[in-house]
Amino acid sequence: RAGFWGNLPLALAVGSVMVVEMIAIIVRGFVETRAPAGTGPGYSNTKALGRLLYTDYAYPFELAAVLLLVAIIVAIALTLRKRKDTKYQDPARQVAVRRSERVRLVSMPAEKKE
Repeated sequence: RAGFWGNLPLALAVGSVMVVEMIAIIVRGFVETRAPAGTGPGYSNTKALGRLLYTDYAYPFELAAVLLLVAIIVAIALTLRKRKDTKYQDPARQVAVRRSERVRLVSMPAEKKE
């Protein structure tokens, strides 16, 4: 492929960072956790989930965001690539045509039905 070797250093750098982050998340995941405290009358599930998500699970949350961003960029790049055999219309060429170039009148004798 034409641009493979040119993009390889950047791809290796991004891939290395992602692997290091995944290893850090896996290692951190096996650390002993505390048992959840009892719920009181002012307990909010949403608040507890937000607190966990943005404190204890901040790195996995950011990693998921980066992975989704990379997936979106790759999907767009694969969709927008140029192909040689792609047929497309050029509206500028369609509008710039004169009638004499587009329409050809043919005079033919009428045929009889049998």
